[in-house]
Amino acid sequence: MRWTKVAAFAVTGTLALAACGGGGDSDKTGGSGNSGNDGEDFTKVPASAAFKPDAKGPAPAPDGAKKGGTLTLNVETVPGNMDPSTQYYSDTGMIHRLLTRRLTTYKMEGKKSVLVPDMATDLGRQSEDGLTWEFTLKKGLKYDDGTPIKASDVEYSVKRAFATEEMPGGPTFQLEYLKGGQDKDGKQTYLGPYKQPDAKFPGIESDDKAGKLTFHLTKPMETFPYLAAFTMFGAIPKDKDTKSGTDYEKNPVNTGPYKVDKYAEGSSLKLSKNTNWDPKTDPARNQFPDKINLNFGRPQAQTAKSIFADNGPDQTTLSYDGVDPSIIKQALGGQKSQVATGPDSCNQWSYSTMDTQMIPLEVRKAVAMAWPTQQIRLAGSLTEFDVAPGGTISAPQVPGFKKYSLPEGLNGQGSGNPDKAKAMLSKAGKAGFELSFYYVNDDDQAVKSYQAKKQGLEKAGFKVKGIGVKQSQIRDKIKDPKAKVNMGKGVATGWCYDWPAGDSIYPPLFKSSLPTNGGVGNIKDKALDKKMSKIAAMPIAEQGAEWTKLDKEIMTTYVPLVPMFYAKQANIFGSKVNNVVLDPNGGTALENIWVG
Repeated sequence: MRWTKVAAFAVTGTLALAACGGGGDSDKTGGSGNSGNDGEDFTKVPASAAFKPDAKGPAPAPDGAKKGGTLTLNVETVPGNMDPSTQYYSDTGMIHRLLTRRLTTYKMEGKKSVLVPDMATDLGRQSEDGLTWEFTLKKGLKYDDGTPIKASDVEYSVKRAFATEEMPGGPTFQLEYLKGGQDKDGKQTYLGPYKQPDAKFPGIESDDKAGKLTFHLTKPMETFPYLAAFTMFGAIPKDKDTKSGTDYEKNPVNTGPYKVDKYAEGSSLKLSKNTNWDPKTDPARNQFPDKINLNFGRPQAQTAKSIFADNGPDQTTLSYDGVDPSIIKQALGGQKSQVATGPDSCNQWSYSTMDTQMIPLEVRKAVAMAWPTQQIRLAGSLTEFDVAPGGTISAPQVPGFKKYSLPEGLNGQGSGNPDKAKAMLSKAGKAGFELSFYYVNDDDQAVKSYQAKKQGLEKAGFKVKGIGVKQSQIRDKIKDPKAKVNMGKGVATGWCYDWPAGDSIYPPLFKSSLPTNGGVGNIKDKALDKKMSKIAAMPIAEQGAEWTKLDKEIMTTYVPLVPMFYAKQANIFGSKVNNVVLDPNGGTALENIWVG
């Protein structure tokens, strides 16, 4: 079998956007290396994340970096699960950058994100037929208790991720891509090491003596190095996993630059330096603060005001909850150096997704022509810290993707054109066509956004039927296959890609085998399936241009959504928090922040 080492590939896509109002100067950054507020100029953020297979440790220290002190994070969000085998949320992903090494990982180089080897010596070697990937572990890797990390520990961690009943809510790519994970009908066949402790799982082999891991796939996957950056591709020693997965997160063995001292579920997480972490093996992480304390469930507005007051411990405090409306003026003015912003891995479509099985194409085009994006943004109090103008399905920072322009009426920008939309409806013989969708009725801003949508669409001659539900019900409602609405179903209120490549974007949204309301638009087109499969099997360096073509084809041929916004992320921090850099593929790079 011939193996080929993953090589670096060129990045051709760039992010060229104007932010939603406000001011600022993108050439000015926050003090001491903070990424600062890019303000109106969002064009200097490069595509992310190309492969960098030759990256070596130790990671370079930022200019002026100091060791010591305590970094505090006060955030409103509360992690639902800290187990590394099932981590699938952006906040816990950021925290695990400190605690859990994996085969590959993302690294920030200035404002550019790259994929680098982490525990592995490279980004993997792919077999000639594309069905096997092989990795070799670096020598000398240890857990925080000093015991060596073995290849079989990585195998066990991945196998734990198949315990979907014991640990629900995690990624499921392993079921689809690893051999023996599911049958041809999509039914899970390997159930993990708790239910099937003696089962031979054909998807993974490990060799502790050689430090090698071999993954056997059901189909070629050029982007497997991205998948290997999930925390399930970390290491967990089997003898430390004593409670069938239910308690490991409370007393984990850590592999990153920090270790868990105390975890109070739903309340706090206290970390200290892992003295058995070897920086010479790690190209992505540093180890600056002595301690990092995370406090969950803190009210966002209160935290924001305290951080911007910048007194005592708040000088060394950070929040990744975004910019609360109560501090917008300061964030745009005198304290903009205490804000870091950047692109996120998400697109936000709000209730602009349309069921292609229930709404005729010409009507969908009229909806897009009428869509009141600007009014929705204002009603929802979305600022330049929250969103940038959209226009495509993919986020433009994905490597190889090239931002293109859609004609008026399909691009989701501006205030809509109700007169043109009304004429389009009349020409199609669909005047008065009823549009129905759920909206959240127990949140003031959500209600205001609904009213903006309703007014804009009614001006264009549509009949609008809004069904108000509680915030706690909306996810179940929009994914219900029996939902009696024709808009806003499936992935409707926001979505993030799992790795920066087209096979993590288009098939999860548009493949015909998705359950009803499981993706966007309920597109059932086998020809589109074939196109997606063909592109995904191409050499990764060639995929970007083809995904761009497909993106435009979907937006012009199917029109399943109105692409209003690209999501942005924002952090606020005290004056003594330094080097706050936001990774578009992984959130805040906590592992390289220093205080003082």
